[in-house]
Amino acid sequence: MMRCEIAFGVDARYVKYAGIAMTSVAMQSEGANVGFHLVCDGIADADRKRLDAFRAAFPWTDVHIYDARAPLDEISFPRGISPERINRSVFTRILMPELVPQSLDRILYLDADTLCVGHMGTFWSLDLAGAPIAAAPEGEAQRKAARIGMKGWSYFNAGVMLIDLARWRAQQLTARTLAAWAEHGASFPLLEQDALNYVLDGDFLPIGRKYVQMMDAFAPWDVDFSAQYTIWHFLNEGKPWIRYADPRVREAYWQVVRGSPWSDLTPSEPWETRIAYLAGCHAEEAEDYPAAAHYFHAAAERLMQFYLEQTSRINQSGQER
Repeated sequence: MMRCEIAFGVDARYVKYAGIAMTSVAMQSEGANVGFHLVCDGIADADRKRLDAFRAAFPWTDVHIYDARAPLDEISFPRGISPERINRSVFTRILMPELVPQSLDRILYLDADTLCVGHMGTFWSLDLAGAPIAAAPEGEAQRKAARIGMKGWSYFNAGVMLIDLARWRAQQLTARTLAAWAEHGASFPLLEQDALNYVLDGDFLPIGRKYVQMMDAFAPWDVDFSAQYTIWHFLNEGKPWIRYADPRVREAYWQVVRGSPWSDLTPSEPWETRIAYLAGCHAEEAEDYPAAAHYFHAAAERLMQFYLEQTSRINQSGQER
């Protein structure tokens, strides 16, 4: 029987979203054997109980929890960057290969903002061709590579990574990535993803949309929903758990939520201007006109606030001159 090992790195707020992603994997993996590894910067007792319920609901899975708080405390931050300004849980994916059992030789890392929509077998068995990881190339890769001083131009998204743990450890990628962050992090806008790309400098196996389809849950305009994918990865502010995401995304996501131990989850409200506007568009399409009016008003109000702040800043700058 095939066994897959799947890892997540989260803080206490995101355990529930990792649990829903785990549920999507479990639903697609019946008949397989799946080990889940949660590297956590804190976890609530309520979520521990739900993870116990998860094990009972999906008996072909097991769940392991790792406390990452101590190693996260030890991460050096670049001069001028306060640890309080950054959600440090993003570094759990870099620490993870050193925290899971040394006996594991391969693991699939997933961000919590993912959804499994196809069987994992082919992806899990992918030949890495000697590379330490397989990952999806990022948009505007050449610009992002040049921005952080890479020698090459191949740049990947670190939200989904199939990792050869033996190669990762042999190349000391955890220590090297954290050292690169400590030295150059002030010029790495994408934090640990920039640091890992800087260290690997193109040494990864690129994977295509068959395995990972990256999208915005509110604007998946270039996604062919009739195609077969393995993982959906939701980028930027457009998350599927926010109210009035694109209906094709929303329906698939909440179907998984309803089958999970987190079935009482309620949608979050849009907060970012663009997302509020698109929520209004989707509400209007659904003929929910009160919600559409509410979100359009919220988007307009936030946009007005932005321009008022910009005008005030320009005026203040002019007065200082």
